[in-house]
Amino acid sequence: MFRADPELDRAVGRALVLARDLGHPRTGSEHLLLALTHLTGHAEAIREAVDQAAPLGAGAAADRAALKTLGIDFDQLMAGVRLDRPPAREPLFPLGAAKARARCARLDPPLGLDAQAAFEASLRFALARRERRHGPEHLALVLVALDPGVAWVLDTARVDRTALVHDLARRFPPPRRNPVLRWERRLGSAIRHRDLVARYQRTTGRTTTSSVAAFITD
Repeated sequence: MFRADPELDRAVGRALVLARDLGHPRTGSEHLLLALTHLTGHAEAIREAVDQAAPLGAGAAADRAALKTLGIDFDQLMAGVRLDRPPAREPLFPLGAAKARARCARLDPPLGLDAQAAFEASLRFALARRERRHGPEHLALVLVALDPGVAWVLDTARVDRTALVHDLARRFPPPRRNPVLRWERRLGSAIRHRDLVARYQRTTGRTTTSSVAAFITD
């Protein structure tokens, strides 16, 4: 039976506390990363980079850096624009997505769309791997592999993102319970990965930085 690891809930709780203690107005993907430094390492460097990303968050910092190369002033462009505005229409499944977004918005500080999307993607990643549990390692892998804000944090902290994601994948490989499971997982990995990425990008409005497809199968 598939289950959620209580440690994952505790990690999200730590992220909320970290954002609040730092005086940040939102809990973003960078705070989730900071709450998982027992898996990723580089705690001090990541914490400093996370603080630099405030108040708009690491995703906005990544957007600002990307637009600067095009000669576009991000802050002027975003003046008066509401951050973390949910999609106008949520997918039909899973049911209750709009209510879940509303609950996230009521947290203190609110859980940003980037953090929500990363959490959702990590759940789909664990399911695609045919894991029996959804744990903090799945969230760490998805954050480091996919999230542009986390990529900005790691770059600012001078952490090799590619090396880190491969280290996480090595330490937390997919289950190898039987040949049938491995065959089925390999057969469906491409479509499950496309769905995972599409949902992440639809929620955040940002393009993923790389792929986790290689880490679904063994």
